[in-house]
Amino acid sequence: MSDAPQQAGKQAQTGPIAEAEVVHHISNPLVRAVAHWYARRIVNVNINIIAAGFLALVPVSICVHFIHSTKFIENAKAIAAITFVLDVVFDFSIYFCLHYLANHGPFRKFVSHNPAYRGMSFLHDAGLVQMQRAILSPMLYIIWLWVQHYLIAESSIGAGWATAIGGVIGIGTSRIVHTIWMLVEERRRHAKYVAKQSARV
Repeated sequence: MSDAPQQAGKQAQTGPIAEAEVVHHISNPLVRAVAHWYARRIVNVNINIIAAGFLALVPVSICVHFIHSTKFIENAKAIAAITFVLDVVFDFSIYFCLHYLANHGPFRKFVSHNPAYRGMSFLHDAGLVQMQRAILSPMLYIIWLWVQHYLIAESSIGAGWATAIGGVIGIGTSRIVHTIWMLVEERRRHAKYVAKQSARV
């Protein structure tokens, strides 16, 4: 007797299990839930931007503290300009690495993609986020550098702490505005995707 019916039966039984294994590569349910939550683009973009901003604050604050403490540059406006250049270099470099890992790296094999953003290349995806950040950056840096300048001129907490406090306030404000922007864009893209799929039916 042929084994084909038995093999077909086994395939039918193992099919859902195999499919489930493809969808859920992560065995720990808590880790899987966190991974799928982090995989949502609007979530990981915000987390990565905040992480990049705070991680960049460390080398930026150290550099500014060194410049100020050695009296190499004492002018507050010059320090603000140096802070801006250093933050752009460190922040953007760190963010590109984090964005790749979250949205295009090996991590993506373990979680599902948002259909509205599926197929976007790394440069297109990261470039879109950086363009949005660039548009919002004047607000971020005006708030940051104004707070830094004010604290250096009017308090005795030191240039390093003034830089860090200004950065926290500037990053927090820009994240609120950027999140609202991304929510609107995500809903628009999702509606466009649904309409495109409906048109194929």
